Amino acid sequence: MVQMEATTRLTLDSMLTRREQLVMLEIGLDSIGSASSFVDYMGDSYGISKSSVWYILKRLRERNLLGFATKEEPGRALELTRGGKERLQLVERSKIDILNYFANAAVKQTVGIQRMGFYQG
Repeated sequence: MVQMEATTRLTLDSMLTRREQLVMLEIGLDSIGSASSFVDYMGDSYGISKSSVWYILKRLRERNLLGFATKEEPGRALELTRGGKERLQLVERSKIDILNYFANAAVKQTVGIQRMGFYQG
């Protein structure tokens, strides 16, 4: 049973990219008032371009894992759907690995900028 559970977890988690998993972890069980402010937060915190974050949000919405305001549903909060919350439980098992991956990527990017002389810290 444990092996089957691990196989199921890997299969479900592998259907989401690391960035998609990160977005789901950051949204968590919260209800976020504005998708735009979340996009800004992700860009500032992880260095992911705004267009990439919007793309991820739209992909996750198409997969019925989250919802947010649209022209048809103005004012809707950014939040995971019931299916998204179920998937989040699987993603949370890899939370430390996912966060470390993006933390290491940010450090590498900063070091690279310092070497080129652009760092203004």
